[in-house]
Amino acid sequence: MRRQVSPKATLRERLDFWSEPYTPGQCRLWLGHKVRGYGQLRWRGRRIKAHRAAYTEYVGPIPEGMSVLHSCDNPGCINHEHFFLGAQVDNMADMTAKGRRAIGRQNGAAKLTEVQIPAIRADRRASRAIAAAYGVSQRTILQIKRGQNWGHVT
Repeated sequence: MRRQVSPKATLRERLDFWSEPYTPGQCRLWLGHKVRGYGQLRWRGRRIKAHRAAYTEYVGPIPEGMSVLHSCDNPGCINHEHFFLGAQVDNMADMTAKGRRAIGRQNGAAKLTEVQIPAIRADRRASRAIAAAYGVSQRTILQIKRGQNWGHVT
């Protein structure tokens, strides 16, 4: 039989229903619907992220433009003790500092390699010609030359 929560359930009741029981200090895993590892639930006619709902319910309002970040690095965790607020730039810095950022060839979508980047930067042809030679966009070439992309390669 499929689990169902009452349509009249409060946000806290929904969080409790779709997650593991709370244990201080441990991840509290979301057992309901997930998208890219992050819990999702319906609340007041909208689909919202479970960790943001948990932050709001257990800590307080989330200021405009702020993200709820996980100190445990577990996107399925909704333990409010594992959350801290930060801007998107903070999220990227945290990810990089913890070695979770896929840069260069670690990024599965990368068409280039670290070996090709110095050659692209040294190439004096028009960016359109370089892009055609490497099978990438002209924008990618311009970002590489400006240091906005592949910045970790010297």
